[in-house]
Amino acid sequence: MRIGITGSNGFIGNELVNRFLAEGHEVFLLQRKKPDVLRPKTTYCHFDLNQENDVEEYVSGLNVLIHTAFIPEQNGNDSSRKNIERTKALSNACLQHQVYFVFLSSLSAHADALSAYGKHKFELENRLDRDSTLILKLGLVTGDQGLFSRIRDIVGKSKIIPLIGGGNQPEQLVPIEKVVSTIVSCVQKKTTGLYLLASPEVKSLKEIFVQIARQSDKNPIFIPVPYFVAEIGIALLNLLHIPSPVTKENLAGLKRMIPFDTKADWDKLQEVM
Repeated sequence: MRIGITGSNGFIGNELVNRFLAEGHEVFLLQRKKPDVLRPKTTYCHFDLNQENDVEEYVSGLNVLIHTAFIPEQNGNDSSRKNIERTKALSNACLQHQVYFVFLSSLSAHADALSAYGKHKFELENRLDRDSTLILKLGLVTGDQGLFSRIRDIVGKSKIIPLIGGGNQPEQLVPIEKVVSTIVSCVQKKTTGLYLLASPEVKSLKEIFVQIARQSDKNPIFIPVPYFVAEIGIALLNLLHIPSPVTKENLAGLKRMIPFDTKADWDKLQEVM
């Protein structure tokens, strides 16, 4: 198959590229920067959600398009309009050319989301055609890259760990291997609809931190930090032009994290594999 992946140089995108190449497929790398070395059976296509793209150019000739790219909210960069309009344009082009479309969303996407990320993803979930599209709402993806990897590094190196909001936010994990295997199986069977891909087990953020610390043979001190204190701290760091490990967007996401009943979808997707 000829498979296009937006954000193919990201954490999930790169893992998908490796898997599809290993299975003998031709992969089109839809990303902003051209790789230093192009592997056999890969084709680079300059793609940037920040720019107007000729979606017909990307979609025509593909069998599958997996959309992992996303524009983060930064300094009023109009990410909402760009993410929504340009993702919808990709979806429409896939419908027109009969290309199987896969959209990756998140458990942070729901009606009460405060973060731009959660809001954008939730709106797209409701605007995409579920009869022709696979939408996967992912939990916190574990692996050697991505957000979980950064959390693991911080916990492993720090003697003091601030717990914003007390660290009571619910999290549901999913290994990167599970994400990739599920997508590959769904692509093979052209599965459509919306599914929640995350462990049915719900853990608090603090429980995850403690587990990581134990695995690293560390014993950090955990200090609860109220949201308003974190907001003041972020504002001060921004005022002083000092990079903050937590952004206002991160804080908005933490405030509205909710648990989901994922067991039914977890079992259905297991049957697909």
